[in-house]
Amino acid sequence: MYTRAHKTRLNVVFSLFIILLSILLIRVIYIQVAKAYNLALLAKKQHTAVIELQPKRGTIYDRNFSPLAVSLNLDSVFANPREIKDKRGASKKLAAAMGLGEQYVYDRICRDKGFIWLKRKISPAESEKVKALKIKGVEFVKEPKRVYPNNALASQIVGYAGTDDRGLEGLELKYDEYLKGSPGYRAMLRDARRRPIASFEYEYYPSIDGLDLVLTIDDVIQHIAERELDLAVEKYHPIGACIIVMDPKTGDILAMSSRPTFDLNNFRTVNAEKKRNRAVTDMYEPGSIFKIVTASGALQEKIVGLNDRFYCENGAWRHAGGKVLHDHKPHGWLTFRQVIEKSSNIGTVKVGIKLGADNLYGYIKKFGFGDITGIELPGEIPGFIRPPSKWSGTSIYAIPMGQEVAVSPLQMACAMSVIANGGKLMKPRVIQYIQDRHGELIKEYPVTVSGQVLSEGTSATMRDVLSGVVEDGTGQLARVEGYDVGGKTGTSQKIENGTYSHSKFIGSFVGFAPVKNPKVVVVVMLDQPHPLYYGGVVAAPVFSRVVRDTLRYMDIRPSRAEAARREVELDTVED
Repeated sequence: MYTRAHKTRLNVVFSLFIILLSILLIRVIYIQVAKAYNLALLAKKQHTAVIELQPKRGTIYDRNFSPLAVSLNLDSVFANPREIKDKRGASKKLAAAMGLGEQYVYDRICRDKGFIWLKRKISPAESEKVKALKIKGVEFVKEPKRVYPNNALASQIVGYAGTDDRGLEGLELKYDEYLKGSPGYRAMLRDARRRPIASFEYEYYPSIDGLDLVLTIDDVIQHIAERELDLAVEKYHPIGACIIVMDPKTGDILAMSSRPTFDLNNFRTVNAEKKRNRAVTDMYEPGSIFKIVTASGALQEKIVGLNDRFYCENGAWRHAGGKVLHDHKPHGWLTFRQVIEKSSNIGTVKVGIKLGADNLYGYIKKFGFGDITGIELPGEIPGFIRPPSKWSGTSIYAIPMGQEVAVSPLQMACAMSVIANGGKLMKPRVIQYIQDRHGELIKEYPVTVSGQVLSEGTSATMRDVLSGVVEDGTGQLARVEGYDVGGKTGTSQKIENGTYSHSKFIGSFVGFAPVKNPKVVVVVMLDQPHPLYYGGVVAAPVFSRVVRDTLRYMDIRPSRAEAARREVELDTVED
């Protein structure tokens, strides 16, 4: 008998059914509409294998296209720990094959992850050993590794890139944006076991390789310069040293190196001291090599002539500033030419006084001191020079001979290039251009003249004067058999606790060759050499050997014949 109770129960059941159906319908609509996009992405992620394609980092070449930095594709080993059954046995075999600690490998493959790196960018020999193990869950992927074929050659210029191919030092860092390229990817379907199905590739975006740098460095000249610098470091034990070989007509850096140095292929254990490019990051009081600025300015302003005579006070002069100025050896009357040849401090200061503070400061600035050169290297410093308004009462007696100023070795190379090339200040460059993989020019770094400092006549006169420094003056150990060369020695006292040290010196030489048509300018600087420290003794011979071998390599014929280089006793060499 159908009762009201039956009808009520039927209505309740029907209502519940409608409510549940409505909930399910709302849920379906929510899933199919509101969550459709996210769920589709999840499904795609589960069924798609996306492999990132690493670009090949650009190559760094020297001026003759000898590679200084290249990238090789090497195997990197990764694992899916969830697929490795015998973890202890696998860790033992993998550790032996890759030269890793067994516990290190075991700890990694015990993690509850689907992907873990074991070792990246392994050697071909290690790769073959791991592949021979055929351990399920251990796979490989190709990754580029930065390799430096010449190890330590030009290390502070080239710099290095880390494990992830990011530039960390030198040109690798400064031009990382050009060198690194852009990654691509390949998307493929994968089966229920998450294995890629290569035939079902449906998206492919190729990586774009990095661009190449073509430098001004010549690796042969770089080898010559570094070889000779190493010999000097071994003989005189300086705490630091650097050398620069520069083309004075273009500003091209043909070689640049600092000591201590390091192997680019083993940079991880190297301290910052070895990575420092002293040629651009360090500043020091140049001493007597700075006299080329005072002498050039005086000649250009026609304040002195070559035969003007200066009384050099027999080696000791109490000047108006109240201090006593000394020469290395006593001299009486010297001509202007002899003042430079003998590197007389007293004579040079008297020339500087005739030139005047404002003129002297003006030429210091024209030669580029106190400003960065703009070379394409990180960490360049501008040096230091105060304007005359901030000079002390003794500054005019110090600055003409290279005290109370701070310069970089690169600035000294640029300054000597002014004299060598006819009076033009050249912007130094270490990069010629950037190109793509097909050799198409992307960006050029043109030869740039920063200003005209001296006239052709003044620069020619200075070249003649500086050749006398080598022939008859303090730079006789810089002579090069068969070639006429010119240059200037320098021995500067280091400042210690606010005063000039009598035991710590910087010995340097800057010069050019051949005199009539200079092809190279070379700067050599040794910081605290011992037991000898005069620039004419410790630095000039390095210049001589570098210039000799460089000119021969450049096929520059000797300008004169000499039976043998005249021996010069060390005690006759000053400054």
